[in-house]
Amino acid sequence: MQLTPTKLKQQLEKTFNYKMNAWLVRRIPVSSEHQLSSQNIFILPSRFGIAFLLFILLLFLMATNYQNNLIMLFSYLMASLFITAMLKSFFNLSGLKVKAQSEIYGHTDTDLFYTISLSSQTPRYALNLQFDQQPKTYIPCCEVGTSKIKVSFQSALRGRYKPGRLRISSAYCFGLFTTWTRLDFNCQAIIYPKQTIITGHLAALSAIEESPQVTSSDQPGMDEFYQLKSYSQGEPLSRVAWKQFAKGQGKMSKEYQQQQGELRWLKLTDMPANHVEIKLQQLSYLIIEYSNMGKAFGVDLGYCTIAINTGAIHKQTCLTALADY
Repeated sequence: MQLTPTKLKQQLEKTFNYKMNAWLVRRIPVSSEHQLSSQNIFILPSRFGIAFLLFILLLFLMATNYQNNLIMLFSYLMASLFITAMLKSFFNLSGLKVKAQSEIYGHTDTDLFYTISLSSQTPRYALNLQFDQQPKTYIPCCEVGTSKIKVSFQSALRGRYKPGRLRISSAYCFGLFTTWTRLDFNCQAIIYPKQTIITGHLAALSAIEESPQVTSSDQPGMDEFYQLKSYSQGEPLSRVAWKQFAKGQGKMSKEYQQQQGELRWLKLTDMPANHVEIKLQQLSYLIIEYSNMGKAFGVDLGYCTIAINTGAIHKQTCLTALADY
């Protein structure tokens, strides 16, 4: 099959990226924290730097040809500036300690942010931080000490994603050189389905189960009386059944119950949509709404169920199940 120029270009880029990533795995392996040094910093002249170098070469040839000492001196000064800029560009990144947040959560088509910690003993200038194919975050100056930087990540699809390597680059100083590194922290992003609002009463969209639960109460009469049980050492005296004790029936304690009620099962099959992705988005909306209202609920996705519960951890568990569906 004959390759078109576009397909040939894509094939070459794919091959180059594969070879480059394989080399980077050996050169800069995965770590929870990296310290930049000559082992993981790369530096090349920028376009302006290449033009600057060619101009130096032109001046040198002119000075040699016309035996002009003044032009020769000027070419030497420009060459020394070029070398000084190269060293300054390297030391602008060298010694910087970098640590990244291992995991983030969020919904599709929303801006998520990894927290990147930069620790330095000297100021760093004109830093660009970026994950693969993601927007850049520009830092004009990184002060001495530890700085917390937010680096954005976006995804149009739900699921679990690796943002790739974090690229830290700088054109400091004079823009003659581009200094960069590509660090792998083995980060992960769990992307939930976006929320699709369901109109109508929320309770009508889920199965409601009345389920009384026996609980303790330190104040008699606060809830409905449930039963008498043997008194346990350490229970408050306010729960002792004094009437029964006065009748010689022994020391008993009262147990009360309260109605929890309206324990909901959120089922994927109950969502009012035809497409599975829309159903997941509607379910994501209900999970957020019920969690914000503090109501107990469980999730039934067909192949797995999450028991009825409440709280932030329960909400995260349910949303993660939707991302993995």
